[in-house]
Amino acid sequence: MAKVVVAITRHKKKLRRVKYIGMRLGRDVFAYPPLAKADLKSLGIPDIQLLDSEVDDAKLEARDVKYLQNRMIHVSISNETFSSTLYDELLVLNDWLGYGAQDAERDEFMKRANLLKNDLEPIAHYLFDTKVKELIFQFFVNFKDIKPSADPYHDMRRNLTRLGNESSKQFKDSIMEILRKPRELEEIVQLTKVNESNARRWLLKLEGQGIVTKTRKRMGIGRPKNIYYLSQRLQLSASSNGAEQQ
Repeated sequence: MAKVVVAITRHKKKLRRVKYIGMRLGRDVFAYPPLAKADLKSLGIPDIQLLDSEVDDAKLEARDVKYLQNRMIHVSISNETFSSTLYDELLVLNDWLGYGAQDAERDEFMKRANLLKNDLEPIAHYLFDTKVKELIFQFFVNFKDIKPSADPYHDMRRNLTRLGNESSKQFKDSIMEILRKPRELEEIVQLTKVNESNARRWLLKLEGQGIVTKTRKRMGIGRPKNIYYLSQRLQLSASSNGAEQQ
């Protein structure tokens, strides 16, 4: 259980002026991070009641994640721009920090890390106190540690970097077969046996190389899912090779 401040009021529209993230608990009942209490008092809502309470951590975590998933970040790589969510990019870059990178990847990493930091800083303080919020502030600390260094983060992890590059090549080879038909990220992770963060990062890189493309498709209730497939150029190439063999 995590601490929250509960606001009870019939004047729900006025709560929109609060910068802190909120979660609806009932018809006129809303939960906010404890630090939001002063802001809630300053709204001057006549019937508002503020109570200190606790809410299941998993619910607050899900609310933070959903909030970050609904905010997009646009990443430019090799003169092409790709869109991702703040949550997905946070996972990718934290994982990238974990195993290091080559010199050739440094510029891309630093550019993406700067973009993510600039987008997260104005909102991170207003999230519920969950593991996601801890992950964000740990990212800020790690980014601050590597930024002043001339040779920031790959030397101590050179072996892990080499292993990551080999895995990336194996992933690319697998993708050429797996994406002969469109697939969701979950299917790709299951078939390639790599973790989700690596799969996201490598798929984004393959998009930049023109090997993979994606589309968003809504499937029932919830946010649209990314559907990945080989680029049209590779599909035509595969079709031509098949025709020649016949």
